[in-house]
Amino acid sequence: MNNMKSNLSYKKTKVLDHDNTEYFLYHMPLMSCIQNILEISDISQTFVLEYEELYKITKNGKENIYKEQNNRKWWKTTQSALPTGAKILSIILYSDATNCDLLSKSQLHPIYLSLGNIPTWRRNRQDAKQLGW
Repeated sequence: MNNMKSNLSYKKTKVLDHDNTEYFLYHMPLMSCIQNILEISDISQTFVLEYEELYKITKNGKENIYKEQNNRKWWKTTQSALPTGAKILSIILYSDATNCDLLSKSQLHPIYLSLGNIPTWRRNRQDAKQLGW
């Protein structure tokens, strides 16, 4: 987490009152997370906005290769349904439980954000993720 760029502009939103206890969600605005990722200098070099069809030649002819999100059929279908000039921004949200004590009795479940427009090898680096919630 120390390698993630963050402007620490987290917001606190009350989400629930239960048994005289208030529950809050601490979060960073979605657009701030995306902006922080896009400000990384080398991200723009590998950032994809277009569908790319990949094939390999086999004995039976051509076979599709599904290497990245922009090689998938859903990207092609979605892109063809968009208005002219519009592009896909694939937002990936995921959670990973974090132990908060030595006995593993207390856990937090932070939600991270990354972008599917970034190749997997680059997206797996720490700075291509944002702690959003």
